[in-house]
Amino acid sequence: MAKITTDNTTERVGRTVNGITKKFADEKSRTAINAIYEDGANLGLGLGVCTTDATTAAKVATLDNFILLKNMPVSVRFANNISVDNATLNINSTGAKPIFLDGSALNVGVVMAGMTAILYYDGTNYNITSLQKLAPAQDPSALFVDMGLPSGLLWAKKNIDVTQPNGFAASEYQYECSFFSWGNVDGHNPISESAFDYDFGSSNDGPYASTSGATLTGNITPSFDAARVNCGAPWRLPTTDEFAELFNSAYTKYIDANGDDIAAETTNKLVTMNGIVGIRLKSKSNGNVLFFACSGYGNGSTWYGRGSSGYYWSGSLYSATYGRDLVFYSGGVYPQYNISRFLGIAGRAVQ
Repeated sequence: MAKITTDNTTERVGRTVNGITKKFADEKSRTAINAIYEDGANLGLGLGVCTTDATTAAKVATLDNFILLKNMPVSVRFANNISVDNATLNINSTGAKPIFLDGSALNVGVVMAGMTAILYYDGTNYNITSLQKLAPAQDPSALFVDMGLPSGLLWAKKNIDVTQPNGFAASEYQYECSFFSWGNVDGHNPISESAFDYDFGSSNDGPYASTSGATLTGNITPSFDAARVNCGAPWRLPTTDEFAELFNSAYTKYIDANGDDIAAETTNKLVTMNGIVGIRLKSKSNGNVLFFACSGYGNGSTWYGRGSSGYYWSGSLYSATYGRDLVFYSGGVYPQYNISRFLGIAGRAVQ
């Protein structure tokens, strides 16, 4: 009997304790839920802000009342681009966690200045589940031209310009833009019609030798791609084969300032549009037009060829000291040329 009484007492006590515990847990849950309904910021569900420099991998954000909990969503607004691979995020000193997207470490050029990301912590990484779309000023549809190519590739209307908010030059009809050595993302703009305040050097063992791009032994990857870093994903530099496709006479033709065809046998394809010399291509399938200005190139701190020649990098490697590019001047157009990697030349993005 004593055993039974003890067991029954134990059972009753156990039920009472469990009941109290469950009641306490229920009340605690209701309190937490009420707090969320009343003001999500009380539990760190507001909007965090990250102002870390674009090229710093260790991103830091602040968010009132943030608690690091597995599977809890958090929103962070990035004031600057994420212009580096393998970035981490540390919110309120809770530890740097890798930022992932679609199961892989975040690549450069995906998150641009002003974007807001919704992320959740899986116990190891912050995973981006939602990313604010590009702002209207960065809307790619306002910037690209569909030339009706078999590949479906879309070409930007304007050159890359790091001084502009969206990474593109203010107009397609201008010589001024950013100039890059091959494999480098830090663009340098001219300060006059003949000079830069940056010295590109005069050989590959000059300033270029000390940059990260000098170490590349293969084609451009996202973190070395001037278009991806400065214009954002999905923009990138074209390959040399994509330049060849664009200038294939089966798909495009040269036209003059009036829109009339330039005869194939005419060597000089240069035309003048709005006072800017360059070449105009017209799609044979949809009639769309693309213009490349004679932006020239930088050698040392001198700007050569402004208004008389055009040079545009591809993302394709030619050799340890040369990169593939588009070149044109009065003597002809060469979509698959190659030129010294240290020189500063323009870039045109594709997607």
